[in-house]
Amino acid sequence: MEQIEYTKKPSITTLRAAAFRAVNARHTFIQLTWGENQITLEKTPYGWDGRGWIGRTGGYDLAQEINRASRTN
Repeated sequence: MEQIEYTKKPSITTLRAAAFRAVNARHTFIQLTWGENQITLEKTPYGWDGRGWIGRTGGYDLAQEINRASRTN
């Protein structure tokens, strides 16, 4: 499990980089938190699943990016 808490609103680039670092470190459950906002990413037998929002960035969208990247590697 990887849990990252931000004190300032993170950009999509920051969130994406944190998610990919955690995936590359072979974590299967990732929580990105900023105040009351949270994105949760979880590895399932079918790929990555994401839920929640931080600003305009959604967990589902981040999970789809991870799934696309894993298919091309």
